[in-house]
Amino acid sequence: FFFGSLFKMASANKFKHLLKPLDLGFTTLRNRVIMGSMHTGLESEKPELQAAYFAERARGQVGLMVTGGVSPDLCGTLYPFASKLTSVSQTKNHKIVTSAVHEAGGKI
Repeated sequence: FFFGSLFKMASANKFKHLLKPLDLGFTTLRNRVIMGSMHTGLESEKPELQAAYFAERARGQVGLMVTGGVSPDLCGTLYPFASKLTSVSQTKNHKIVTSAVHEAGGKI
């Protein structure tokens, strides 16, 4: 498992600050492990699937997750019916994902 190797490297002092908290001023991350934006293919599925995916990473100690594959407006959609945040119902679905991550102790 990737994070097991990461924690071994950090504890071996190669990356001595990696697992230390990071104060960003407006929030503090539990460590400096950041999962970059990526398209998982779950964005157009039921929000509970994506929520489970990101919550598992939060339980695995990722300090911050940046989501991808969701357009903030109609101009940014990648294909017809792609995920976007242009209506109240869509933001409610995205809240399912962010709430699951927060409940697992993560930041997204």
